Amino acid sequence: MEKNRIYPNKWQTVPFSFDLLNQMENRGRAVQELILKNEAATELHVSEMKLNITKFSAFDMEGNEHIVSDFMGQSAVTLKGISSGEFLRSKNVVALPEGTYRTLRFYLAKEGNEFRYRDGVLESVDHFGSLDFTIENGLQIIGNEVTEVKLWFDFAPFLWSSHFKTFLDLFKGNKNPRPRLANSFGN
Repeated sequence: MEKNRIYPNKWQTVPFSFDLLNQMENRGRAVQELILKNEAATELHVSEMKLNITKFSAFDMEGNEHIVSDFMGQSAVTLKGISSGEFLRSKNVVALPEGTYRTLRFYLAKEGNEFRYRDGVLESVDHFGSLDFTIENGLQIIGNEVTEVKLWFDFAPFLWSSHFKTFLDLFKGNKNPRPRLANSFGN
């Protein structure tokens, strides 16, 4: 009988290694985490957004808009839900004037914007000029104690069956019936 050695740590990653560089850079300084919610995304069960962002702003409690950043020539940014474990970082948000903020607004380009729903269906949403996200519990900026902000998006998690959508679509057949003679003359 032959002995096979198994080294399980060969495939094991170091815990928290993905955040190691960030921890070294911040060196114990405060990082504030914000959970962002969009009412329409919640109702439609959006799980992921691909947005072509041109400008990013914050609204304070009085309704005044403060520009956070402009994105010139930016490619599309993918926003995923909390369940994916992915977030966006911003050091520009903490550069806002002192105060309390309740909403973040993303201004969108006229093309290249998509929503992916929890069942895996992808839809183009180029008709939106901007999307507003409400900050859960608000954002309060006092002095410069916070060095950066993590933006988490509260989206619906993908359904289990959505991972097999392309495979299952093979068995569903064509849902768009065409006349029998369509494409039969070699055009």
